[in-house]
Amino acid sequence: MNRYSYSYDIAVVGGGPAGLAAAITAARKSKKVVIIEKNGYLGGNLTIGIPPLGFLDENGRQCIAGFGEEFIERLKADGACYGHRYCPKHNSVSNLDAEYVKIAAFEMCRDAGVDVLLHLETLSVECADGRIKSALFYGKCNQVTITADIFIDCTGDGDLSYLAGCQYEKGRGEKGELMPPTVMCTIEGVDDSKLLDHIEQHPDEMRPMCATIDTPTGYDAAYFKADPNYIFVGMTTLFDKLKKEGKNPVARGNMIVINGVHKGQMYVNTTRLLHVDATDVLDLTRAEIEGHLQLKKLVEVFRQYVPGFENCYISSIAPSLGVRETRRFLGERYVTYQDALSANVPDDTICLSGYKIDIHFDGPAGTLFQKVDKPFGVPYGALVSRDMNNLLFAGRNISVDEHVIGSTRVMSCCMAMGQAAGLGACMALDGNCPPKSVDIAALRSELLAQGAILSME
Repeated sequence: MNRYSYSYDIAVVGGGPAGLAAAITAARKSKKVVIIEKNGYLGGNLTIGIPPLGFLDENGRQCIAGFGEEFIERLKADGACYGHRYCPKHNSVSNLDAEYVKIAAFEMCRDAGVDVLLHLETLSVECADGRIKSALFYGKCNQVTITADIFIDCTGDGDLSYLAGCQYEKGRGEKGELMPPTVMCTIEGVDDSKLLDHIEQHPDEMRPMCATIDTPTGYDAAYFKADPNYIFVGMTTLFDKLKKEGKNPVARGNMIVINGVHKGQMYVNTTRLLHVDATDVLDLTRAEIEGHLQLKKLVEVFRQYVPGFENCYISSIAPSLGVRETRRFLGERYVTYQDALSANVPDDTICLSGYKIDIHFDGPAGTLFQKVDKPFGVPYGALVSRDMNNLLFAGRNISVDEHVIGSTRVMSCCMAMGQAAGLGACMALDGNCPPKSVDIAALRSELLAQGAILSME
């Protein structure tokens, strides 16, 4: 077995949207940075076809910028993203080329001087005196030991923090219900004009699938026809009919497809995998298998019943499961449901979240889709571990309650948190202090200088 050992100023574990932002931001501050990723590519859920939602708030005002905006502009320059468009249902959409994300991520890490280690899973963590001393990673019969002054956990599931023994919460209610994940696929051969004509003639297909979701004014055929930058959520009447006839292959009441940036291409977000804990490898295995089998049946249904999809086919299946929720780790601060609904923006806010409280229930068709009237603030302390003095989090594993994760889990917010975590780590190193003791005013000033949005005032 090969054994390697490396030392860094900052180690970022997890190469999704949050990890990319953290690593690149820190490396640009002349720190020695490594990003460690379990997959053979960077980008996380940005590479499976889901666009980053929530760059705009409920009223169409931009509430997230900074690194996330830079990333979108880079994709736009290469014809790999439409940019931001206001959406009556999702606040905003920024549809992109999922495959090109991987290339852009590698380019940006190379340009910033980030060392990249792929195909590695966290195996163990060595801690002493309230600090992470080192982390051991394993992959392909190789062991890699990483020592660092500061670690940033961007794994989504909080694998590093979990192995370090940090406190966490998981799920909702007594049973710890978790949002079901999704296996995404790319389909081609779609003529969306036929679908949109059908919706125009049958507006009942746009009615909500359950009582906790609304169909906002303006989310209709005219909206879809005006611009190819859209996510389509509909065909409720059809899916009801299929369910009654025993022909609906998924535990949901509508279809969700994301229009691609290439003609005839769409990303399918319609599979629903129930009772899955994505921190359990047996559940993960079952979900991956079930998701692939659902996709086959789903595309057959699309071909037979959905106008414009008669000739569609699967061109690729996402290489990893789209996970919505697992562990949430306790930080120096904790963001609550009331904070979100009251649009609380504390003095130590490092980014805003204006996306809806979007929670998929672990049962057939159920989803809570609740408006956030004004963006609320994510405080720096929600990114700082209360258990380890040299550990930060960024992404869906930060210190929020079971409702707030429904908003902060979207990728635009994850990138904003990653940027703040990367800067916080740099300031802690420069000030020879733990991350929790950095000068918040100076951190916010630097975030503003980098284009972040910290207030809607």
